[in-house]
Amino acid sequence: MNNKAFVIAVILATFLAFGMISIAFATTYYGPNTPNMEIHIYLNPDVENQDLETGTAGNAVDINDWPLGKEWVDKWALMPEKITLRDYVELGMMEIDIYHQVWPTGDSNNKFYDPLSTQSIKSVEFRKAVAMLLDRDSIVSNVLKGYGFRMDVPLPPFQDAYIDMTNYTDPLNYVRLDYNRSRANETLNAAGFTRIGGPTSLRQDPLMAPGVALKPLTFYIRQDDPNRRAAGEMLASELTAQGIPVNAIITERTVCYKNVMVLYNYNLYTGGWSLSSIPDQYHDLYSSFTYYGPSIGWSQNYPGFCNHEFDDWALKVKYPTNESEAQAAAKTAGYLFLKYCAIVPMYCSKAVKAYRTGWTGVVNNGGFGIDNYWTFLNGYSTTGDDQWDWAFKSDIEQLNQVSSEWLWDQNVLGLIYEGLLGSNPFNLAPTEYFIATAKYVDQWDASSGGGDLNATKVTFTVPPNRVYFHNATGNVGRALDILDVNFSFYFQKACGPGIAWGYPSLKEFNSTTISGDNITVYYNKKSYWAVQWAGGVPILNRDTWGKLWVTTNPGWQMDVKRYDPATADLNNNTVIDLFEDGTGAWKYLDYKKGEWVKLEANTVYYYSNTTIATRLGQMFHSGAGDVDSSTVVNTQDLGYMARSMFKTSAGPNGTGWNQYNVACDLNLDGTVNALDLALTTTNYGKTMG
Repeated sequence: MNNKAFVIAVILATFLAFGMISIAFATTYYGPNTPNMEIHIYLNPDVENQDLETGTAGNAVDINDWPLGKEWVDKWALMPEKITLRDYVELGMMEIDIYHQVWPTGDSNNKFYDPLSTQSIKSVEFRKAVAMLLDRDSIVSNVLKGYGFRMDVPLPPFQDAYIDMTNYTDPLNYVRLDYNRSRANETLNAAGFTRIGGPTSLRQDPLMAPGVALKPLTFYIRQDDPNRRAAGEMLASELTAQGIPVNAIITERTVCYKNVMVLYNYNLYTGGWSLSSIPDQYHDLYSSFTYYGPSIGWSQNYPGFCNHEFDDWALKVKYPTNESEAQAAAKTAGYLFLKYCAIVPMYCSKAVKAYRTGWTGVVNNGGFGIDNYWTFLNGYSTTGDDQWDWAFKSDIEQLNQVSSEWLWDQNVLGLIYEGLLGSNPFNLAPTEYFIATAKYVDQWDASSGGGDLNATKVTFTVPPNRVYFHNATGNVGRALDILDVNFSFYFQKACGPGIAWGYPSLKEFNSTTISGDNITVYYNKKSYWAVQWAGGVPILNRDTWGKLWVTTNPGWQMDVKRYDPATADLNNNTVIDLFEDGTGAWKYLDYKKGEWVKLEANTVYYYSNTTIATRLGQMFHSGAGDVDSSTVVNTQDLGYMARSMFKTSAGPNGTGWNQYNVACDLNLDGTVNALDLALTTTNYGKTMG
């Protein structure tokens, strides 16, 4: 086989491997922005879906917020004239959270794992037994009906470059925790959790006198998600069959939140997370640095997994100098995560969401699906319906951009507020400018304050009179300025852990400097992820939020947490604060608990439709493999990739064989290689409009 034939064969083989999981989307980039949006709250995904199917255009659900069950997918696949389906692989996970600070799921006497502590050692074995009683493969097959992927570590398929399953399943030191009743029984017995009597009796508490049974585990199971509920009930049944008493509390989310994340009154919980494109969840969700405990309240690491050995590698995941370091650190962190059984990841969805046929311009955001910022900016209805009706299966709690960590809160807030940067919906790269117009990454010496010698700093350009805050009393509010950006970093850092949901991204924030239209954000550490951290900080209106920053009041941070911008008027100008905050494409109008949220499109003082169409077109080409700009990823693009494969910018340059073609270097790293090929093959067959 000659060199050209070999390269083509490699590309075709890669295409076949990737093509089976490609994410379909439909996009047509034209049409007016819709002038308003209503978010309807159903509290039940089946009721939400029923309204999408049976309601009439303009008077019912247009787009849903929750992955569909198989029965809906099968039904709606036969109704394309009414319902349009779009699939994606979720950038998130569902898991069994385990609290490590109480017995028997953790050591109640030691915050950190102690290899000399009997409780620490035995609680690890107990957690492993719990993991071995969770039949994840059955959950994917029988509960999700195949619409999901089993997870062993807290990394979804999008982040599989950070997983080392070969090491996790090495026969000499096997740490992957597969479903196995016999092995679970052996593990429990070896740790002293033996049966008190016969084969159906309760288990002994090895810390108590002989014959004293374990106290029931407190297991909170979310009732609003049918899949998590089914998985929780399956695990509770397995634990009971093994002689482990369980108090299974199937209840709504607010009860779960209070007892699990505020009071820490639990052993097990059917949790779930929406994740980002970078794998720093090892640090943010499972390191001791983000466990604050009952004295402070809510923590990202509410499982309370505190392990010095794991922390060392979690820090390396959080602060890598390059991609290779991040991958190596994450692979080791994953090994330790399994070794000590931090929590039990269950699955991420191979999800399908739906919208009413007749809407055009829907963008299927990688990892998140169709209900996203770009869809609502770009979509319009061919039926004359000028309002997006978006359905939520859960209510919002509080529209507080600093403290609201609830998914549905952030769904709304993400339309109202923006950061300096946005992500490309097709490859999730932080390459899109929102409030900023440019960025520059450099390093500085932070060693005098205990930081790194070559710590990271990022400079953003924020021109004046370009972006305006919302205003309910007119079309435009005050112009956002560089002082608002400066305030937003310092204020949210000062709010601290347990108050600001974005605190992990600001933990190493040091300071800023301002020069003209430029603001430089300094971090104490060098990190490959610093651009995402800085670019994702939501920018706030200092005129309202600044009223809360009263350092003479020792409880000012709690005032921030309790603050409700949808009802308060901190600056006493007779305008509700949320009406004059945020710079996003949507302005807040009204909210009625348990029924709806109303938003209005910021059409006059936001991007024009032409700009949106152009930007999405550029993103599709530059990030998704449309090498020849034909608006479709096809064999022509694969052909260009084959010609340029393994060539570097050192030359020769061109579009012929064995020439470097910059259009094939999709990540612009100077080499056409497998990373660029993966983008092209994953998106093979996708088209714009």
